[in-house]
Amino acid sequence: MQKPALYFPFVHIRNDEWLKAAALYWPSVRRLVPDGYAKRDTLTEQVFAEAGVLQDEAPGDLLAMSTWHLGQALSENADVLVDQFGVERARGCWDGKRWADAGGPDWELPALGWIHVDKFPHGVAEALSDKGLAVRGLRQKENWMGLHPTLASAYMTALAAQLSAECHFEPLTDQTDLRIASPSTDIRSALSLLLGQSTEVDKRGLDTGVATYLMVALQQVCPANLESIPAETILRCRTSLAEELNAFRDYVSAQQTELAELAAIRHDRRRVEAFADHVKCTVEPRLRRLEKALELHKLQPTRSLLLAQSLAPPAIAGGGLAAAGASPTVSAATGIAVAIGVAWWEVGAVRTAAKADEPVAFLLSMRDELTPRTLKARIRKFLRGTYGSTKERSLLDKHG
Repeated sequence: MQKPALYFPFVHIRNDEWLKAAALYWPSVRRLVPDGYAKRDTLTEQVFAEAGVLQDEAPGDLLAMSTWHLGQALSENADVLVDQFGVERARGCWDGKRWADAGGPDWELPALGWIHVDKFPHGVAEALSDKGLAVRGLRQKENWMGLHPTLASAYMTALAAQLSAECHFEPLTDQTDLRIASPSTDIRSALSLLLGQSTEVDKRGLDTGVATYLMVALQQVCPANLESIPAETILRCRTSLAEELNAFRDYVSAQQTELAELAAIRHDRRRVEAFADHVKCTVEPRLRRLEKALELHKLQPTRSLLLAQSLAPPAIAGGGLAAAGASPTVSAATGIAVAIGVAWWEVGAVRTAAKADEPVAFLLSMRDELTPRTLKARIRKFLRGTYGSTKERSLLDKHG
């Protein structure tokens, strides 16, 4: 059973194009939404939410069942953390004055990273404030805690990883510039990274590698105009390619050992580069072989069917010719137009069979489905002799 994705560190996804790519693979994308939080979803988020692809999770409910010993880990490292990542270190100066002397509310200070109190285990937010590692927002923002941005990033990364390990999620983020984005599932490991101490990589963190691999693969194969493709089209693609998607998921699962090794790379930029290189080695060659095979498979059924012009085309071909604006004479002909209709149908069957043997066929099928192509446009190309390769067109001319 495939895990849903758990999005972090924000409530709202920062990029609709990224969300569409994520929706092509994960059964759902969950996000931590505190009770009473007023969402401002984009149209894309709304469509996916209505379809159940984008779902809200109350962080308080998840943390209530957590066994995470966050308070103890923070207490053990509090003195060193305050020295490097305390609130005062993040505040610095504002217009030449200490921020506390400037009279402005803490909420407006951009130097802090803000996390809702519901995303802290019971009593931890208060403990952080007492030790100078957090400050509560003022006025209408009293339910938010401001932390040093590096500590906030480490906290949200560890929170997403821990909840994912306990609740059967895969942690997923669109932020490649997080200060800390390690595959660690506990705050102790995250804090060790903050403090420059060596730590063993938690093997449960390999899901971070899976997520990175998939996003790099999807983003390389998705059409360049993904941002202009409606969310409804993404939903239809998810349904029509369900079988191919399952085969691709099995293929990715088989690579988890390698992905776990890549996920252990601590440097953010190098880790993403390594995943990009891995995608080039595992996905691109397979896609090229598949595309080449499909091109070769087009010729034989076209040649044989053009020689057997007495075969009747599928019903969709006849209707399609009329829809494309062909004259009654052409539509009713038992010659080349009818043969082309049959050939088109048979080629589709051959392509389907070829894709079934290749686990990355989902990526190619997904790209084809999301690339705007209409039935009318295809048939017009057939009638004009401009569809397919030069060799195919010469076959049409010879047998027409």
